[in-house]
Amino acid sequence: MLKIGIIGRPNVGKSTLFNKIIGSRSAIVNNRPGVTRDRLEKVTEWLGVKFIIVDSAGFDLKEEIIKKEMQQQFFSLIDDVDICLLLVDATEGIHSLDQIVCNLLRERNKKFFVVVNKVDSDKREYLAAQFYELGVSEIFPVSAEHGRNVDILLDRIIDEAQNFSEQKPEDSLENDVLKLTIIGKPNVGKSSILNKILGKQRVIVTEIPGTTRDAVDTFFTFENKEYMITDTAGIRKKSVMFKDAIEKIGYYRGMDALERSDIAIAILDASTGITDRDIKIIADANDLGKPVIIVFNKWDIIKTDKKKTARELTHQINDRLKFITNPPVVFASAFTGENLEKIFKHADKLYSEYTKRIKTAELNKLLQFAQEKHQPPVVSNRRLKFFYMTQVSIKPPHFVIFVNYPEAVHFSYKRYILNLIRESFGFDGIPLRISIRKRKGRDDK
Repeated sequence: MLKIGIIGRPNVGKSTLFNKIIGSRSAIVNNRPGVTRDRLEKVTEWLGVKFIIVDSAGFDLKEEIIKKEMQQQFFSLIDDVDICLLLVDATEGIHSLDQIVCNLLRERNKKFFVVVNKVDSDKREYLAAQFYELGVSEIFPVSAEHGRNVDILLDRIIDEAQNFSEQKPEDSLENDVLKLTIIGKPNVGKSSILNKILGKQRVIVTEIPGTTRDAVDTFFTFENKEYMITDTAGIRKKSVMFKDAIEKIGYYRGMDALERSDIAIAILDASTGITDRDIKIIADANDLGKPVIIVFNKWDIIKTDKKKTARELTHQINDRLKFITNPPVVFASAFTGENLEKIFKHADKLYSEYTKRIKTAELNKLLQFAQEKHQPPVVSNRRLKFFYMTQVSIKPPHFVIFVNYPEAVHFSYKRYILNLIRESFGFDGIPLRISIRKRKGRDDK
């Protein structure tokens, strides 16, 4: 699939153009330069042709540690995409960094278009002409904010797409792949694990907590199976996070990513064990109906008896995460890569359970057994009757029981039936939903 990268110096409107092309506010947009730190990838389409569009961190030459990491991201992006959109600012004119980037692209023999942003009207078209001095034969004056001439740019991209192979079955990539989202506190190694899985520096990694601010999607293949994995910003207390507008937006981006994912991968620090913040993060994922794989990172720095430590950490999980039934636990290292492959084995198994459907006949046999074992109570001189049960959805599995008196069903009886469902049909690690409804159109006395 054709991959297009949006590049340029900070604060020229790259994320705004990215959002305009994909039709949603996926990338964080703010007037402060350097807000986008990681690459964002989305599958989108124009005139029936699908392609991947990539947003990137701004390119500059400052010496700060994060700036250096962002430069590495920039060079990695250039090598990874098929076409670059070099975004420049019409209101500021040609910048020395614009010329530097042009030279870098030519040195790498990379196809690129110069896109002149902030040309909001015909009267400002003349501002774009100066960018021919970059030595290009065509330029594209646009307004990313208002969408002006973005359609012309996309038409040109699709023209170039004809030079690539015909669209493959992977065009339905985003809809068909297993979607994983990495969650956890700051500085537990979420981005490091993602980079180790991908085998390259895909997201920025430093020892500074909070480096990742946006939710970063990446498509990849592991053992001939397609996945989309999303790295998210570290989650702190809301009272702390929400003091920073960018961090607040990053939090909600992470929650959006978690909602559209299939499975959450919770990264914990093996050297500290499970904390109250870890429990809250995992509980939030469970409340959204997402299965959670618990990964204790930094396993390589555990120097004591590892078997004993693993037993102790597993005991902590079982003791403090009683709201999850038998969650998979992995002891891994982002540094050495130890046991990272187990994440995908657990993910595949969880997804099979997450999408499993139980026949109504089997559920009704179970419901009959449940009533014979523990008869429903009499409420207000009326016997509570359970008529039938059916599964109405998956992801997460949701069961509905029809009764004559819904208000009389105590939560403990619902929990009793859910436990029987797990005993009979599995669903280890899967959050289950159960609803009680009144049967209509019958004499239920």
